[in-house]
Amino acid sequence: MKQKTLKRKLMVRLILLMSFPVFLAAQGPLDGYLKGKGVLDLVPSFSFNRADKFFGNDNQVYEEPYRGQLFSLFTAYGLTQRIDLVGTAAVVFNPLQSGLQDGGLFLKYRPVYKSLGQAGNLGILLGSGAMFPISRYEPVSTGALGQRAVSVPVKGIVQWETPLGPFVNITYGYHFRVDKLSAEDISQIQVERPDYQPIEPGNFSTLLFKVGLPTAHFYADAWYEIQRTRTGSDYVPDLPDLAQSFRVSYTQIGGTIYYSDSGKSGFFLSGGYILGGRNVNQIQRITVGVVFKVNTQH
Repeated sequence: MKQKTLKRKLMVRLILLMSFPVFLAAQGPLDGYLKGKGVLDLVPSFSFNRADKFFGNDNQVYEEPYRGQLFSLFTAYGLTQRIDLVGTAAVVFNPLQSGLQDGGLFLKYRPVYKSLGQAGNLGILLGSGAMFPISRYEPVSTGALGQRAVSVPVKGIVQWETPLGPFVNITYGYHFRVDKLSAEDISQIQVERPDYQPIEPGNFSTLLFKVGLPTAHFYADAWYEIQRTRTGSDYVPDLPDLAQSFRVSYTQIGGTIYYSDSGKSGFFLSGGYILGGRNVNQIQRITVGVVFKVNTQH
């Protein structure tokens, strides 16, 4: 009985942590700004995460408490005036398992940046890359981040910078899941559930709405994000399954406050909260971090 309870808790943690790539850099690693050629941003941060409820299918809610921390490193480098290289990495800390797990590498390109005269400026950006495991962690038994998932996002970003200072950002992304369920993981589930028929991980889409205000020393934003997965299985309490194939959808809100005295470094406080969804915990996140800016051209 204890072993089954532990496996159930591990599976719930897998589902919770599958959404952590969203949190690696607040609402995602690709925003509407470019660094500029030769400029490097290094952003270490630490997140405190908690959840008490779990949203299942058909509006079912389960009591599934979780407490954990996440250390992440975000880096962005301006390859040219129009292209940025972005990288992420994360270390998870929770009562069952801690360690280096998933990361990502992305390119962001701005083909259009147009003056609208008295209406401000309009930027259009495209981005893509990959999220992937950066250590050989065991996905079934450790409550792992992303469960060794490999996804390739394709994103389109439209940002309007108003002449008064505030900006409006709309980002749409389609994420291709290119990872496959392993035969070993499937066989482990079939030992306890002989009739188990695996469903391969499904692609998903995201839509982000963000408003913000950048100034010489301060930056603040607020955002609302939707994720939708069209295919996959659903969590059922006490039923062995692979969280890698779960159909994870949610809506979340959040925001960021940043301060820099010198313009070369600063610190920030951000948060996120999942309002509802499917196969996901009601995560509450508070993140503190530091931003270091280095101009490698000087």
